[in-house]
Amino acid sequence: MGISDRPGLNSSIFRAYDIRGVYPTELNEGGAYMVGKAIQRYTNCHTVAVGRDARLSAPAIHRAVCQGFRDSGCEVFDCGMAGTDMMNWAAGAKDFDVTISVTASHNPKEWIGMKLYKRGGIQIGGDGEVLAIGEVVTEEDYRPAELDMTKIDLLPDWIKHVLSFIDPAKIEPFKIVVDAGNGVAGPIVRELFRHLPVKIVEMYFEPDGNFPYHLPSPIEPQNVADLRQRVVIEKADLGIAFDGDADRMFLIDEQGEIVTGNETTAMVMDQLLKEDPSRIMLYGAIAGWNIRDVISKHHAVAYRTKVGTGFIKKDMQTRGAYFAGEHSGHYYFQRNYNGDSGLIAVVLVLALISQQRQPLSQILKPYRQYRQIPETNFRVGDPKLVMEKLAERYADGQVDWLDGLTVTYPDWWLNVRPSSNEPLLRLNVEAVSQELLNSKAAELSAAISDLA
Repeated sequence: MGISDRPGLNSSIFRAYDIRGVYPTELNEGGAYMVGKAIQRYTNCHTVAVGRDARLSAPAIHRAVCQGFRDSGCEVFDCGMAGTDMMNWAAGAKDFDVTISVTASHNPKEWIGMKLYKRGGIQIGGDGEVLAIGEVVTEEDYRPAELDMTKIDLLPDWIKHVLSFIDPAKIEPFKIVVDAGNGVAGPIVRELFRHLPVKIVEMYFEPDGNFPYHLPSPIEPQNVADLRQRVVIEKADLGIAFDGDADRMFLIDEQGEIVTGNETTAMVMDQLLKEDPSRIMLYGAIAGWNIRDVISKHHAVAYRTKVGTGFIKKDMQTRGAYFAGEHSGHYYFQRNYNGDSGLIAVVLVLALISQQRQPLSQILKPYRQYRQIPETNFRVGDPKLVMEKLAERYADGQVDWLDGLTVTYPDWWLNVRPSSNEPLLRLNVEAVSQELLNSKAAELSAAISDLA
């Protein structure tokens, strides 16, 4: 069956582990209604909970997808504005067959989409699941109607769950600058820190789908420039930046320096393995060597996995892993139904700093032995061909194809891989020195541009 491209429902929105497109051309209310009905057909769900982010189109898309479920005979629970990690957790902690976050995460404001979860906290994504939903979409007329839905507030129980990972009484009275990026994180963070003895300096806490100050994509250095300055001005202990749907986060140390996702992963993983070295760890295919060193130090069992939430969550379950982290600011916890949560990572970091009683920059020193470029995107005509040509050019290194092309040398490594939700080829490079990193990054950038 499946869909043919039409205004408001384009086949390109069905991606590796989510649904995502431009509103209203690629996904509009009528398309969302059809998608809601298709998800019900695919999952045979009877109860569904739907939350949304702060985007301008999110309320309309939220309403339409809810109506699709209602018209399919489902009992629908309206969670209002909620973080994606909350909806993932709710699929494990609450009595729902399916939960959905209507969001486009960090994408520009004209984008919208959905992340999907099923009972047990399992993400619907990877292994072609989202594409399969696209195949069962049928033409349906959308006529807005009054909806009989139960409104629920997940926030109180979610905060209790997050705080269960630490002893709040042992948290020091930190001063923290938080940049919520005008996404959904502001109200959530405010409620969390009401239960901890910390002072927060709020930046861009008002949810605003226009994202007037910067895109809610903290992996990009320009989007944390304001936060870095504010941390220094306020003489804060650290800064925290969240993405648009509040499931990813990045730290800024007290000196205003960016803490990479790999550095946070290594720091948290080191602490968790100190507590119990038998815990199984996962790490993304482009994780830094600092993570490799932590695993080696504890003689821990760890597995390398493909990048992306859908793949990592499945590997968490298959491997029985306790924790996983990614360069992109996603952190996954077995006790969180294998789901990711920036908020849980935040409280663990606060507990770690409280325990060690040192500035964050000092704690991070062991994990800053290598130099890595920010993930860099290139638009290329044929990503597969570019990767094959690079594999030939760097054939003298150790080559693997777990996730795109990775080539490893004794003192540096590279990875190039196609994006799963954007038309891009992504480059990561790490080296033992800044000089070598600059040289190899320039060499690879030129090579990719030539091959593009």
